[in-house]
Parts: sequence; C-alpha cells; structure tokens
Amino acid sequence: MSVETIHCARCRALLFRATAGAIAGPVEIKCRRCGTFNVLRPSEPSRERPERPSSGDPGCPSNAGPSGRPRSSSATRSTS
Repeated sequence: MSVETIHCARCRALLFRATAGAIAGPVEIKCRRCGTFNVLRPSEPSRERPERPSSGDPGCPSNAGPSGRPRSSSATRSTS
C-alpha cells in the first residue's frame, strides 16, 4: 500500500501521513504552524448503500399492494 502525505492548503506544512483510503469520512484538521482549518474528504465514494425512499412516498413501489395500487394508509389489520 502506498502512503500519502497530507499538507496544509495554506502554508504546505505536513499535517499527517496515511495509507490510501484511510479516511472514511470528512475530517477537519487544524494546522499547527499557521492555524488554518483543513477539511479533508475521502477520495473514493463511500461503499454504503444509498437510503431507501420513505414508505410514505406514493410513488414508491414498496408502498404498493399486490394489485399495484398504493395501499390505503387508514387500513388496519385485525387479528382474530
């Protein structure tokens, strides 16, 4: 694995060294030399699954009943 060196955007001081892909989310680092806040984001997109649409969305296929029509939100099931 390759090691990346991360420098301050303002004064080019070394902030840290890390292996490629080590940052999983946004990171904010203050430079010890000039005091600039450097915001770093991962270079690769996250591997998390995108969120599903909310179940209240009428256009959502998972909200449709067997007939293909949206289910009634006022319908209740009775357990007898």
